[in-house]
Amino acid sequence: MDISIDFMRRIAHAAAAETLPRFRSQGAVANKEQGSFDPVTEADREAERVIRALISAEYPDHGILGEEHGSENISSRHVWVIDPI
Repeated sequence: MDISIDFMRRIAHAAAAETLPRFRSQGAVANKEQGSFDPVTEADREAERVIRALISAEYPDHGILGEEHGSENISSRHVWVIDPI
């Protein structure tokens, strides 16, 4: 598998565009796990969403396992693991 550094930069810049405006803001923090505290923010969800969109567009046959939005096509030969923040 040959992933270009330019593609990795696109992912990083797209995720930064979602997270940096929300950094140290008073945005809501939700608990996604009953019985314990597993925080998730809008920045987490949106960063993963844009990362997934880029990967799916560039590598439609790759799988994705994400912390916020679950998994798809994880039986693929190549699987991306996303933990945005």
